Amino acid sequence: MTVKIICDTSADLNFPNDMTLYDKYNVQWVPMQIMFGTEEYKELETLKTSEFYSKLTQTTEHPTTSQSTQADLLKAYETHGKKHDQIISMHISGEISGAVASARMAKKMYDRTNPDGAEIIIYDTRSASTPFGLMVLKAASLAKQGLTAEDIVKKLDEWRVNDCFFYFSVGDLRWLFDGGRLSRAKYYLGSLLSKTPILHLDDGKIVALKSVTGVDNAVDNILEMLLEDLGEEDLSKLTLHFTQAALKSEAEAYAKKIKEKYPELNIGDIFTIGGVITSHTGPGTIVLIMTRNLEY
Repeated sequence: MTVKIICDTSADLNFPNDMTLYDKYNVQWVPMQIMFGTEEYKELETLKTSEFYSKLTQTTEHPTTSQSTQADLLKAYETHGKKHDQIISMHISGEISGAVASARMAKKMYDRTNPDGAEIIIYDTRSASTPFGLMVLKAASLAKQGLTAEDIVKKLDEWRVNDCFFYFSVGDLRWLFDGGRLSRAKYYLGSLLSKTPILHLDDGKIVALKSVTGVDNAVDNILEMLLEDLGEEDLSKLTLHFTQAALKSEAEAYAKKIKEKYPELNIGDIFTIGGVITSHTGPGTIVLIMTRNLEY
C-alpha cells in the first residue's frame, strides 16, 4: 500500500532563493492562481515567490487569488494515481478558500474516468500557510512509514488538535479587509487603535484575539500563548517555527532572542509566505508555529 501526498501551494513550504521543501518530502504541489490586474499566474509554476514580491513593489495593483484549477488537480491525480494505491489531497481551510471544493470536483472527475484508480481522500486542514505545510510534512513522514491513508488522516486530526499551535500578526489590517478575510468593524477598530493585532484560525476561520503595541510585544505574547497551549514542561520536545512576509531579518532576530531565553526549546526553520497568502495578509506578516512530535 503506497500513499501519495498532494497539496496546494498555499502550504508555503518556501525558503529564500525560491527553494522549497516539497521535493525533499516527495510531495506533489498543485499551483494556486495569482492575478495582478489582467495578468494571471500559477504560483511557483509561472510566478516564483521572489518574483511575486518583486512585482508587489512595482505595481499599485492589489493582487487577487483563486484556488487550484480542477484541471491541474485532475492532472496530478491521474499522474500519481497510476503509481500509488491512495492519494491524500491536502488543502487550505475550506472556510477561507474554494480549494477544498475544487479538489472534490476534481476527485469526482477522476473517479468517473478511473473506476479502478487510486483511492483519493480530500483533506481540509482547517489551516493555512506554513502551519498547513507542516501538516503536509507530517503526512509525508507518516506515508513514508507505510501507514494507510485512513491511518494518516486519523493521526493528522489528532496532531492538529494536540501538537500544533500557531498565531500570527499582520503589518496592515487593510490587506485582510480588502481580501474579504476580515470584517469591516474589526478592520476599523484595529486601524483606529493603531495596534498590532494577534490573530488565529479558529476552526478554519480568521479570528482576532487581541491587539498589542508593536510587533515585539505581539511576538512576546504569541510565544507565551503557544507555551501555554502546548503545556509541555520539557521544552526539548517542542519546536518553534517562523514564517514571514518581508520580515526575514526580524524573524531571525526574534528566533535568536527566544533561543537565548529558552535554550532547551528547538528553533526550526524560518519559512517565507508565498504569493497567494501574502495577497491576503500583506507584507509585514509574521507567524509563530509551535509543534510537538514533528521532525523534518
